[in-house]
Amino acid sequence: MCSFTYDEKGTAMTGTTRGRVLVFGDDMRIFLAIVRSLGRAGKEVHVVPFDWQAPALTSKYVTRVHHLPRYTDAPQEWLAGVQDILASQPFDLVIPCCDRAILALDQHRHELPAGILAIPNPLSMQVLFDKQLTRELCGELGIPAMQGRPLRAGDTAQSLVRELGLPLVIKPRRSVSSDNLEAWETVTVARSAADLEALLATLGQPSRYLAEAFFAGAGVGVSVLAKDGTILQAFQHRRLREGKAGPSTYRVSEALHQGLYDAAAKICRRTSFTGVCMFEFRFNLVSGDWVLLETNARFWGSMGLPLAIGVDFPRLLYELMAEGRQSPTIDYRIGVRSRNFMLDGLSLLGSLRRLRGAELGA
Repeated sequence: MCSFTYDEKGTAMTGTTRGRVLVFGDDMRIFLAIVRSLGRAGKEVHVVPFDWQAPALTSKYVTRVHHLPRYTDAPQEWLAGVQDILASQPFDLVIPCCDRAILALDQHRHELPAGILAIPNPLSMQVLFDKQLTRELCGELGIPAMQGRPLRAGDTAQSLVRELGLPLVIKPRRSVSSDNLEAWETVTVARSAADLEALLATLGQPSRYLAEAFFAGAGVGVSVLAKDGTILQAFQHRRLREGKAGPSTYRVSEALHQGLYDAAAKICRRTSFTGVCMFEFRFNLVSGDWVLLETNARFWGSMGLPLAIGVDFPRLLYELMAEGRQSPTIDYRIGVRSRNFMLDGLSLLGSLRRLRGAELGA
């Protein structure tokens, strides 16, 4: 086994035992951040991509790429491939970067080596990956959430507007469903009855979706690492700009808000959560009111910001799960901004187009 690590510039150094990690994914945000973090910490990083030609696979921190069939095309062949990889050499940890990889590994958690899968426990999988069950848990724990409910077959745009008002949010109960891991469902904000009517016409199975009243405020994320329901590390950021009902493109680090932190802590305790999770809130900067929107019990797209200021969630997760170490809580700088230049440019362009359309009466 090699015995070296890397400094922040990627220079090899001697003195530590190198671990080995298997990462599922290939995107330029979450996957690449995890690979770089673990590679700089001196870990040998193997990867299982969805896209065999993904640019992120060329990272110098990727030791080996394992090509497996798509899970949806051949579940048993995929499982046999994962088992072969894990049997070929010792791995300390298996980290999935997205819902489809988490769901596939969860389907076969009892057929894979125990203790090395960085996926939530069964209760967390059930509650935190279903937005309706998360809403119900908020009700039990006294955590503010917006008025809403699952869609029903008889719902119309007019009846929903009367009940929940406008704008109105239509969101999938699950971003990815176990019966179709290749389909990613997104949240949509309908700002008129006509928009809502057109949207409802596209939904083949209404029961898979929720309708929620809209909460005016800034998007705030509280990201945590927890063990057996206890938060070990937390980080908060606020969205300064975001895509249309999409990911943040420009964000800033903030001090932890006690109410938001307490909400995340309550959910972690109730589900005995171990791992990383990002809790998404809406926060009204004028009134101070807030609601929990959803939970992402995995690594998140804006992770570059905490990484840049020393809150290295992938490394902390590795130390916790592979080495049994709990690092001291890391204090971080407040007011540090982070921007995804490509996504932020597209977001600004979209905003200008919408403003121009409104001026022209489009």
